Amino acid sequence: MENEIFTPLLEQFMSSPLVTWVKTFGPLAGGNGTHLEEYVALVDGVYLNEVMLQINPKSANQRINKKVNNDASLRIQNLSILVKQIKTYYQETLQQLIMMSLPNVLIIGKNPFSELGTEEVKKLLLLLLGCAVQCQKKEEFIERIQSLDFDTRAAVAAHIQEVTHNQENVFDLQWMDVIVLTQEYVEPLLKNMALHLKRLIDERDAHSETIIELSEERDCLRFLPHASAAQSPCGSPGMKRTESRQHLSVELADAKAKIRRLRQELEEKTEQLLDCKQELEQMEAELKRLQQENMNLLSDARSARVYRDELDALREKAIRVDKLESEVSRYKERLHDIEFYKARVEELKEDNQVLLETKTMLEDQLEGTRARSDKLHELEKENLQLKAKLHDMEMERDMDRKKIEELMEENMTLEMAQKQSMDESLHLGWELEQINRTTELSEVPQKSLGHEVNELTSSRLLKLEMENQSLLKTVEELQSAVGSVEGSSSRILKMEKENQRLSKKLEELENEIGQEKQSLQNSQNQSKDLMKEKAQLENTLEGLRENSERQIKLLEQENEHLNQTVASLRQRSQISAEARMKEIEKENKILHESIKETSSKLNKIEFEKKQVRKELENYKEKGERAEELENELHRLEKENELLQKKITNLKITCEKIEALEQENSDLEMENRKLKKTLDSLKNLTFQLESLEKENSQLDEENLELRRTIESLKCTSIKVAQLQLENKELESEKEQLKKSLELMKASFKKTERLEVSYQGLDTENQRLQKALENSSKKIQQLESELHDLETENQTLQKNLEELKISSKRLEQLEKENKLLEQETSQLEKDKKHLEKENKRLRQQAEIKDSTLEENNIKISNLERENKSLFKEIVVYKESSLRLKELEKENKELVKRATIDKKTLVTLREDLVNEKLKTQQMNNDLEKLAHELEKIGLNKERLLHDEQSSDD
Repeated sequence: MENEIFTPLLEQFMSSPLVTWVKTFGPLAGGNGTHLEEYVALVDGVYLNEVMLQINPKSANQRINKKVNNDASLRIQNLSILVKQIKTYYQETLQQLIMMSLPNVLIIGKNPFSELGTEEVKKLLLLLLGCAVQCQKKEEFIERIQSLDFDTRAAVAAHIQEVTHNQENVFDLQWMDVIVLTQEYVEPLLKNMALHLKRLIDERDAHSETIIELSEERDCLRFLPHASAAQSPCGSPGMKRTESRQHLSVELADAKAKIRRLRQELEEKTEQLLDCKQELEQMEAELKRLQQENMNLLSDARSARVYRDELDALREKAIRVDKLESEVSRYKERLHDIEFYKARVEELKEDNQVLLETKTMLEDQLEGTRARSDKLHELEKENLQLKAKLHDMEMERDMDRKKIEELMEENMTLEMAQKQSMDESLHLGWELEQINRTTELSEVPQKSLGHEVNELTSSRLLKLEMENQSLLKTVEELQSAVGSVEGSSSRILKMEKENQRLSKKLEELENEIGQEKQSLQNSQNQSKDLMKEKAQLENTLEGLRENSERQIKLLEQENEHLNQTVASLRQRSQISAEARMKEIEKENKILHESIKETSSKLNKIEFEKKQVRKELENYKEKGERAEELENELHRLEKENELLQKKITNLKITCEKIEALEQENSDLEMENRKLKKTLDSLKNLTFQLESLEKENSQLDEENLELRRTIESLKCTSIKVAQLQLENKELESEKEQLKKSLELMKASFKKTERLEVSYQGLDTENQRLQKALENSSKKIQQLESELHDLETENQTLQKNLEELKISSKRLEQLEKENKLLEQETSQLEKDKKHLEKENKRLRQQAEIKDSTLEENNIKISNLERENKSLFKEIVVYKESSLRLKELEKENKELVKRATIDKKTLVTLREDLVNEKLKTQQMNNDLEKLAHELEKIGLNKERLLHDEQSSDD
């Protein structure tokens, strides 16, 4: 029977939302078990302890009996561990007290298959759900709940509210940390506390009664064993009797206990009945009294509501007054900043124009420098070739010197030989004279021999004279060559002096370049500072934007609030006027009787009312002041819009400044490149100067050599020279073609730069159009603001009309109040007014605190304003630095133009020098050939002389 009754209960319980939620942690009974097996797995406590471990992993791992095998004691042990963990988690981590009765572990352990058992398991699951929803992994568990069906989700949500929000089940202890509690929060808290106290006292009494009953039963059971011990010697039938007696005594004790309980319950119920009757009588009396008080309070509340509404409106206006005053002062301070920003914008525009002009100039210079750099490579190659040729020329010069020395030695030997020949000729002449003297005495044949000898000597003399003349010519030529060599040595000395002078100039130029590098580094640092200052400006602009947006939102909210208050005042005035007239007619009849008694008390109340009226007048004055401040606010809003326009303009200028800074950085990079090229060009100029000097020397030497070679030119040498010249011209043509191609590439680059400039111009035009659109939008916003101002004016007029109507109503109420007030009602009014005064004082204190906070905010804003002024000063300094940088850039441009001109002249000189060097090379080769020929002729002459001597 029990199983038949429990099975539908079990099915209902297992399909409940709490069980479906628990199943999200893992399958019960292996996932394939029946409802009964799943229920047993729940009741055993092993699965629920694992769930608690997932919720609170930090919990102390107590030993859980995993194999229960339907043992009640083991089951109770597992469940008691779980209940302790839940209780500690609520108290320690969640800071909550479990006010509901804890799940009875004995019922679940001993009678799990009953309705009471399922109810206790439900309690356990409820508390587990509260832990899961409020733990650290709550997001994960909530996601699991959301994955369930809609109905189960709704049911689980209801259970969550039951555990978390219901103070009767779980009591929150976090209110103990709060220093100040509001009255709205304290009243329900006290009610809950009182109910919980009452329940605890009832439970205490019930537990004390059960303790008394259990102690009596224990005493009875103590006496029974003594009696059984006395009768035990009688044998086995005596033992049976004692057992039956013990059983009967136990039943007797149970019956007595039940009788006592029933008696106590009867007494309690009779006492409760009496208490209820007394409470009923008291409640009836209180009801009558409360009805009378309610009638009195209604009349008082009606009169007080009007004052409250007016007070609230005036308070709001007073709050607005302070806000508006602070805003007015802030906007006045900002007006000064606008003028400075205007001047700043104009300065930036001028700077922008100057930078654009400098950019165009620098681009032109860049093109020139690129062309020069292309030509420089060619010049370097030519320079290397010239150096090689010079080295060859020097080698040839050394060879020529050696040959000249040899020729001088030969000349000396020839002079010595000439002297010897002269001596020999004299000796021969003397011999001839002697022979002539002897021949006069000799015969005719002897005369013929002397004549022959004379002829031979005369012929030798003629030959020797011819040789002497040729040798003299060669000596003169050699002497002229030696003179030219001495002239070249003097030129070399001059060239060395000039080289020293040029090296000094080089050092000076290097120093100047170092200074220029330092100035460039300074300009780079200044540009970095400008970038930082620009970032600060952007931050300040963003702050101004946010402030303006907040102010607009506040104004819109205030406008909506005013509209709502106007509508509510109209409704109240319409409803209250009709209702009051009817109530006044009824109350006038009742109040005529109590006029005589209340006249003395009326005087006191009138005095208090005068004070209240004075307060009202003060509030009205504040309201008028608020209206004035609102007008000022409208004016300041217009000024704010103008400021926003200026801010947009400043943003655009900031963007332009960024572009200019980028261009400036690009130009600085280009300047560095130009300086490098200038350094290389200066080195080339020095090299060219040295080459020019060497070329001039070579030219002079060539002229001298040409004079000597003109007599020895040959047609074959000319042909070879022409061929060499043709080859060199062809190589020069190829180099020129390469240079032309490089020039074309540079021209293409310039065309690309022009295209990019055109794109920048189009972007500038687009930005100007965007500016015009933004100005149009601002005009639209101004028109909308104007409309809002007109609406505010109409609302203010409506407010004034409502004030006039409220004044009329007040006059009527004054006339009626003289008749309305009774003694008891007046005392209550006094109390009520005192409460209201307290409340108003509290509100005034709150307002004072808000005022202090606003003052602190204003002081912070003033500090920010000062910091902004400082930033502006820094920006001015940075603009001055920019101007200085621009001047330096202009100077650099001028220097670059001068360097360009010098480069052009140097290139022309290089070309001329190349031609000269080529001619010199040709002349040198010719000289070499002629010298070789001269050397051969001399050898032949010497050979002939030696043969003639022999």
